[in-house]
Amino acid sequence: MYRPTRNDVAKLAKVSSATVSYVLNNGPRPVSKATRARVQAAIKKLKYHPHAVARSLSRGRTQTVGFLAPSLLPAFQAHLVDAVEENLARRGYGLIIASSHEDSAHEIQVLNTLVSRGVDGLLLVPTSSGNVEKFHELVGRGLPLVFVDRYVAGVPADVVTTDNVEAARHATHYLLHKGCKRLLCISFSQEASSAIDRVKGFREALSEHGLNPQAHPVLHVRYAAGESVSERLRAHLARSGAPDGILCTTDGFVIETVRFLRSQGIPVPGQTQVTGGFFVSGWNEILDPPLAIVSQNFRAIADHAVRFLLERIEEVEPSPAPRIQLVPATYLHE
Repeated sequence: MYRPTRNDVAKLAKVSSATVSYVLNNGPRPVSKATRARVQAAIKKLKYHPHAVARSLSRGRTQTVGFLAPSLLPAFQAHLVDAVEENLARRGYGLIIASSHEDSAHEIQVLNTLVSRGVDGLLLVPTSSGNVEKFHELVGRGLPLVFVDRYVAGVPADVVTTDNVEAARHATHYLLHKGCKRLLCISFSQEASSAIDRVKGFREALSEHGLNPQAHPVLHVRYAAGESVSERLRAHLARSGAPDGILCTTDGFVIETVRFLRSQGIPVPGQTQVTGGFFVSGWNEILDPPLAIVSQNFRAIADHAVRFLLERIEEVEPSPAPRIQLVPATYLHE
């Protein structure tokens, strides 16, 4: 099937190929309204679509951004990606989405693939600090990179994330104010910065109440490795009895925790208070009473991350030093 070219458009509109280019790119030279109308009519008649690769070569940019998430299954990540795509589309950029599956080795492979595709910049939710040398390499090569939702300390890149320490502190204070005395935190990782910060907030709140953080354990459940919240909780209950307050660091953990406790005849929230989640799902609205959930503002995170990245890509002057944007969470308490 023959694909119309820019020269075909120029011939039909009776203009030069350069004039067609000026119309398509809105410059760099002005084109009269009458001439622009003829070119646009020819484009429509021929159903001409500019060749993306050729345009990227002429511009030095591909108008595409890579987004590397740890997984596309959790609701928060899916909503975040959707908000990022919407923001980029309004600014004329396409999005290539990939998942590291919380695997550092796979993360390297996917990063190399995205770079080879000529993306103009990267939005990255890192698995851990294990690939810090790779992140330094990318930044050193001049590729704009923004850490989203998680970060790696020491890499000179912009960071946009929830204020996870404060969010976890607030949620833990809620449990303590409800009278909980035997607290437990269930964390999804010992490497991801968001999990580390949430555990930090949990322990800070305990200290602020004059409690010994070491007396209130943290269960690390590596969901990406197939570990089960139920299995870890079952072992904890057999060893230490049921806690009366639990902070879960993901919404999936909230669901698994409540389901398991109730299967063991432990009323929630009657006997054990459960909070955390870090994402508000529709299921919480139908609970009576609803759980006390921490809600991350994924739209604000997406807005800041896209703005930071495009300022780097489009070289807004003066180029700022690496920025850290902590987005406050909101709290839905019963």
